[in-house]
Parts: sequence; structure tokens; C-alpha cells
Amino acid sequence: MSFSWIFGEDLALDLGTSNTLIYSNKKDGKIIEPSVVAVDLNNYEIVAVGEKAKSMEGKTPDNIITLAPIKGGKIINFEIAQVMLTNLFKKAKSSFSIFNPKVYITISSGISEVDKRAIEDCVIYSGARSVEFIATAVASAVGMGLPVLEPSGSIVVNIGGGTVDVSLVSLGGVVASKFVDIGGDSIDYDIVNIVKNKYDLMIDKETAEYIKINLASFITSNITNNLSIFGRDINSGMPRNAIIYGKDITSSLFPLFNAVTDAIKVILEKTPPSMTGNILRNGIFLTGGCSKINGCVEYLENEIGIAVNVVENPLTCTCEGASKLINKIKIKNNRRKNNE
Repeated sequence: MSFSWIFGEDLALDLGTSNTLIYSNKKDGKIIEPSVVAVDLNNYEIVAVGEKAKSMEGKTPDNIITLAPIKGGKIINFEIAQVMLTNLFKKAKSSFSIFNPKVYITISSGISEVDKRAIEDCVIYSGARSVEFIATAVASAVGMGLPVLEPSGSIVVNIGGGTVDVSLVSLGGVVASKFVDIGGDSIDYDIVNIVKNKYDLMIDKETAEYIKINLASFITSNITNNLSIFGRDINSGMPRNAIIYGKDITSSLFPLFNAVTDAIKVILEKTPPSMTGNILRNGIFLTGGCSKINGCVEYLENEIGIAVNVVENPLTCTCEGASKLINKIKIKNNRRKNNE
């Protein structure tokens, strides 16, 4: 066994509104868990974290609540976020390491210094030896296999659960960026309201997310599709099912994707002339959970007049890219030490 297994371990952390991802450079595999914690109000003990906690949403007794400590890339509940990260670090960390890991955190362009410090403190208190930040756009570009270290220029659009980050990256850094405080969760809440108003049915966010994934579409031929779902009748208070049609929920997509379109246009206006040729040739690169919504590529292409490419692994490419960057950093540092 090499001493690096014992003394050094690095973790890549993608702290998201909907999901938290952790990659270890020592342990084969990755951690992907919903950013949710279940708490017992009687004794303030943690009941569940991650997937188990998310499965409890809307199904708990009065004494148990589920909390999401991350919103818009920011920590809104420090104690709960710390509990969540401590739990996930234990899962991700190699059992051979005797020291706490160094954690590289992906961070969006719109995060303030105050929020950035809060994230750093929370990660340290959760068991990190030290912390370094990596721009989300750069990590995503590396995860997509883009030539991010070259002076070519690539526009990366990351549509997360709570935010949109549109950035122009080149030479391993961010040239220009636009951060929008809206994400895929906004579609879920709009769907809840649409089903309530059009079908007199109350549904939870989990059902709304299911509708979004399986029915939401910009493609005209698909808006006649339908889906049977269950909820509570507003008038009678009794449970019943309803057939939801795609044409009724299409309107929930426009606030988010119009915001994405506007943000892309802002970055295109800020793109230096020397990079415009590469952007036009290669197109714009889309990642994040909402990049899989049916027809969103065609919609964005029609709005901005430039090709849009969707990555195959939208949920994991940012954390994968951060993990690859960690390895590059370690190789670079080792070479410098050997030259000294």
C-alpha cells in the first residue's frame, strides 16, 4: 500500500440544490444523493440523509420534517448542511485514510464572497482537511471533454435545480459569466399550480418532477401526450387520479428557458471577436438536469441561432470534470516538486 492512500485523499464536491455529488480520487466510484435531510422534531435527531430522506418527503408524521439545506448554490441551513455533508463524506472517503480529505468544491459565478465563505466553513466543519474552489463552468467543460485549457473559447450553460450559470471559458478560466437565480425547481412549482388550477388536484413536488421528466416538451407533436397521476381533489378532499396533458404544462417551461436564452445572449455580446468563430463552429454546450427536457435544444437553437450540444452525462459531468482537474493539479504539483 502506498503512503498516498493513508496521508492524502482528495474529494471533488458538487453541492447542488437538488443533488450533491462527491468523487474521490482514491476510492473507485462516486456518491450521488439528493440534498435532503429528515429531522425528528421531538429530539432534533437526524432520521435520514440523501435518498432515504427524499423518499420520506410528503409521507412523514408531524414530528418528522424533511429539509433541503442548499438553495441556488447557497447554504440556507448551516447545521443541516453540515450534517448532510458529514454523512456523505463518510460514504465517499476511503477507509484507509487516517487524515481528513482535501475537498475541491465547484462554485458558480454568481456566488458572493459571504456565501462562498459559508460553504468553506461548512465543508471544513463537516470533516475536510482544507478546501479549494473550482469554477463550475471550467469543471463542466473538462467533464464534457472540451479544450478548456486552450485559447479557443467555449460557452457552457449549466441548468441546475436552483440556478443557471452561463459562462465563456478559455485557458482554464472564466472570461465572462451570467448567473440567474432560477432553475429546474421553478418548473416543478409551476406544474403544481397548473395541475391545481386546471385539474382541481393537489399534487406534491415529487409528482410534479415526475410530470416534468416524463411529459414536459417543447415539441409540438408531443404536447398531445398524457400521463395518469394521483393527487387530492381540492373540492372533496378525497384522493383521485387525473389524466394530465402535455399541452397544459408547456407554459411551465418558458420562464426558465427564456431566462436561459437571455443569459446566453448576454454572454454572446461579451464574447471577444477572436472567439466568435469557435463559438459559431462548435456551438454552445448544455448541461444540468433540465438539459434533458424534450425539445429544449431545438427551442434554444431557434431563439439564439447557434447550434446547441447536450452532454451525455448532464448530472455528473461537472463533478467528473472537477475530479479530472484534481488529478491534473496533483500531477503538476508533483512535477514541480521533482524539479525542485
